[in-house]
Amino acid sequence: MRLSTVLSTVTILFASKTLAMSWEEADKKARKWCEDLTNEEKIAIVTGRENMTGVCVGSIDPIERKGFKGLCLQDGPAGVRFANGTATSWQAAINTAATFDRTLLYKVGEAQGNEFYQRGINIALAPAMNIQRAPAAGRIWESYGEDPFLAGQCGIEVIKGMQSKGVIATAKHYIGNDQENNRGASSSNIPEQALWEVYMEPFYRAVNDASVDSIMAAYNAVNGTYSVQNKRLLTDYLKGKLEFQGFVMSDWWAIYDVEKSFGAGMDMNMPGGKYWGPNFIGDSFWGEHIQECIDKDIFPQERLDDAVLRIIRSLYKAEQMDDYPDVNLYVDTNTKENIALNRKVGADSNVLLKNDDAILPIKKNNKIKKIAVIGKDSMPTKFCSDLGCADGTLPLGWGSGTTDFKYIVDPLSAISKRAKKEDIEVVSYGKDDAKGGAEAAKDADLAIVFVQADSGEEYVTVEGNKGDRQSLDLWHDGNELIDAVASANKNTIVVIHAPGPVNVPFLDKVKGIVFAGMPGQESGNAITDVLFGDVNPSGHLPYTWAPREDYPTDVKYDAALQGGGEEKTQYDYDEGLFVGYRWFDKKGIEPTFAFGYGLSYTTFEYSDLKVEMKEDGLHVSVTITNTGSVAGAAVPMIFLSFPDVVKDYPSRLFKGFDKMMLEAGESKTTKIFIDNHDLSYFDVESMKFVKPEEGEYTVYAGSNARDLPLKVNVSANAGETGENGETGEADDNNNESDAEEDIGDLPENDDFYKLMLKFL
Repeated sequence: MRLSTVLSTVTILFASKTLAMSWEEADKKARKWCEDLTNEEKIAIVTGRENMTGVCVGSIDPIERKGFKGLCLQDGPAGVRFANGTATSWQAAINTAATFDRTLLYKVGEAQGNEFYQRGINIALAPAMNIQRAPAAGRIWESYGEDPFLAGQCGIEVIKGMQSKGVIATAKHYIGNDQENNRGASSSNIPEQALWEVYMEPFYRAVNDASVDSIMAAYNAVNGTYSVQNKRLLTDYLKGKLEFQGFVMSDWWAIYDVEKSFGAGMDMNMPGGKYWGPNFIGDSFWGEHIQECIDKDIFPQERLDDAVLRIIRSLYKAEQMDDYPDVNLYVDTNTKENIALNRKVGADSNVLLKNDDAILPIKKNNKIKKIAVIGKDSMPTKFCSDLGCADGTLPLGWGSGTTDFKYIVDPLSAISKRAKKEDIEVVSYGKDDAKGGAEAAKDADLAIVFVQADSGEEYVTVEGNKGDRQSLDLWHDGNELIDAVASANKNTIVVIHAPGPVNVPFLDKVKGIVFAGMPGQESGNAITDVLFGDVNPSGHLPYTWAPREDYPTDVKYDAALQGGGEEKTQYDYDEGLFVGYRWFDKKGIEPTFAFGYGLSYTTFEYSDLKVEMKEDGLHVSVTITNTGSVAGAAVPMIFLSFPDVVKDYPSRLFKGFDKMMLEAGESKTTKIFIDNHDLSYFDVESMKFVKPEEGEYTVYAGSNARDLPLKVNVSANAGETGENGETGEADDNNNESDAEEDIGDLPENDDFYKLMLKFL
């Protein structure tokens, strides 16, 4: 891709009321609309106005003479924020990722997009696409886990679903905002190859595969330069190499100047004021200061023209410039359909970690006549602002990524209702006291202990945790509660609500463990469906689960620094490419639970792995058989080892998956395609993605990163095949290959904006 094709037609069909407009057509309309704008009007379009004191968390003023109604921007990944209970409170993004189900991901994006659209919200501040480097990081529940391929695939489906309803999706936080401590005064120091292959990869997919309309720049610096001032990341890479044609907004109050931020390629300052609060409405680092910089030749007029054009072009592409609903955050969209979808995703995202003696599912004919439900996490939730508390069952983490709940189905209520159908007695102890829990459990046929850990955003501190978790231990003495109950009842099951991995010293003391994550408003129903076998669990971990000291990196707990300042907490990404399971493979460390791990009430067998390298990429097929006695959903996963010519590289990379429902005894063959981009590595010398021209890939198939029973070798040359462990024969006459994926030349200096406008 080169600059001369910057506005090549990218017509994408969405499942919406109309055929989505191409960037090329949107650009023509936007250019014409912008022709008579004054600079004062242009500056109003790029500078937030109400400073988060209005109806929406972000807003752009209307321009009455143009019939422009202004813009409303609203959080977030788990649903519409500040909707006073009228919107669905969805599961966390990490739960949606755990389904490994592209269809569900799209449906969630579509349903969320409709909720934003019905309220007249122009721009949804979702999805979050950061990488889980360290399990204690506060906002890991808002994104899609540790693997860049999985994060990209999840983002594609959610973005497509959202934008199919006419809403602008926002891929965030670009880039390296992977921990909360001093996020506004820290530098993520990322090696170039890792920058491209790990941290930019989800954004690459959002731009190229999902045609995302907006991207949010992060609070932190990257390699010493704040993201909002980083011309290399914003202009050279994102708008240049990736040819992103939408607009880039700041995270809230992440901008501390005009010269560096606007000059670097930021297009919209949110929420506009210099700092938080009503005193800064109309007092911006941008605003009239943009005109002052133009007058002083600090940056050219074309920079302002480009920013405005990008915003209006995105609005035309989303078909928002005519007949878009008026803003009303309190339209009731918590529909039966959304409730059912949240419940299904919640159930399908439950990860069964242990099930000794087939203790689950619960059946009366298994001599289960009395159940003890124990722990405060089984009880109704106490609501508080931005969920900045952990009292009762845990549906989401805290911060801007949460919602105002209309209700939460607590586990005790749901289990009691379902048990009644089986004529099973339920007793409960809704506290976290070990002695009381053991007393409640001792006479039951089965004890279910609900425990939790929580995390969130830096601006809220909960029980001493300022965003990032202080430790990976369960909260509220959960380990002691489990130990006491397990000592009193040999049939103990643990259900964990948490953003990610927790310490499990009780692993060998209990018969069953279900990781429920953060399931949203239908939490109790979702876990009950799995406990009683109404839904066969099919969730898989989107990250590696291990003791904290086994990971390659961790968060820090430095004293607070002034946001945007010269002094920064330094986060060195010394692990490079080796995040998550890649590190555990490199070091030969056995995790507690591998990336992709997840049990079922049935069993699956993998066979007949076949691969063929073609000009467009690698075509893989594998057969899965349900060898158990009940229907269940399998998630076949494909990993690749790259040819030996690629040095200092992970031993295996996750590159493909599918999800398929199989009846007992049924076999199905799935076909999985791996494109040339995913067959390439980033070469820092040529600054290009390069597909190896020689050697062999090894293709692995199985159920998780440590269970890959099938492997096949295939030549890097197109036209070669491999089957059931056999190596494809190389064809010496085949000299064709997609050796390099050209991601564009780097324009220099401010001539970039003039050059862009020439091609627009």
